[in-house]
Amino acid sequence: MKFKYIVTATILLMFSCNSETPKKKILSENTGKQNEVILVIDDSDWEGFAGVILREIFEFEIDGLPQPEQIFNLVQINTSEFSRFFRTHKNIMFVGSDYKDSYTKNKWAKSQIVMYLNSNSNEREFKKSCTKSFNFLNRKELENIKHSYKRAHNTEARKHLKESFGIDLFLPTEYSVSLKQEGLFVADFHSFNEKQDLLKYILVYEFSPNEIDSIQTQIINFTDSILKDNIKGSIDGTFVQLDRRMPLSEIDGTYKGMWTLKNGFMAGPFIMKSRYIGDRIIVSLGLVFYPNEKKRDYVRTFEAIL
Repeated sequence: MKFKYIVTATILLMFSCNSETPKKKILSENTGKQNEVILVIDDSDWEGFAGVILREIFEFEIDGLPQPEQIFNLVQINTSEFSRFFRTHKNIMFVGSDYKDSYTKNKWAKSQIVMYLNSNSNEREFKKSCTKSFNFLNRKELENIKHSYKRAHNTEARKHLKESFGIDLFLPTEYSVSLKQEGLFVADFHSFNEKQDLLKYILVYEFSPNEIDSIQTQIINFTDSILKDNIKGSIDGTFVQLDRRMPLSEIDGTYKGMWTLKNGFMAGPFIMKSRYIGDRIIVSLGLVFYPNEKKRDYVRTFEAIL
């Protein structure tokens, strides 16, 4: 009988504990593209200064692409149109006079960002809030891309790059390592068929700068020498070079621009990152060739992993 009472008490205690434990919120997977933002804003604000500022900041065109491509795509809907259908989207932004500038993560779905912006402020303050929100979303996208390759990458190449150049680069497994030598690393991805003509390269190289020329001039000149010797076209005498006729943007050692095939008819965008490690300059470069197709996602991947 004593054993019976002990078992009964134990079962009652278990049920009592479970009833007091808060239930964990079960979230759905998020939907929508990384670069897409569901913008919940009434037409009156969208057609006024708030809409102008939002489009200016979030939908500007990415530097160095041959065709115009926006950094983010705003999908505007009125407040009354926001339904359960939109709740699982990866990025949601509410803009209106009743909101306070803030954000929350994983409100209705996993890895979701929901942002709130007050549109009742003056134009200067609203632009400041939009810029802050853009920087946050931009950083999160790059972090998510990098994290996806951190989970699955070429571990041998990563180890080599760390030991040889002192950088941590998560090389996607789809790339083949075509060259590893002192001061130079080259990996490539080629896909040729009736529906796709896609080439991607990732290069890492180093040099010791001089005290005569500007660092930017040295980086560009050395890059051209590396490309001339190592990235050639299918026809003899053709080789890749940075296209100096096109605008080149640079922010904190990251360069964006266009490359071209000398003596040939190919071109495309590139991203190049430079950094000082000791007395050396380490350069990591990504370039893509994908004619007549959008290249935003490839450039963003380079930006995240290089």
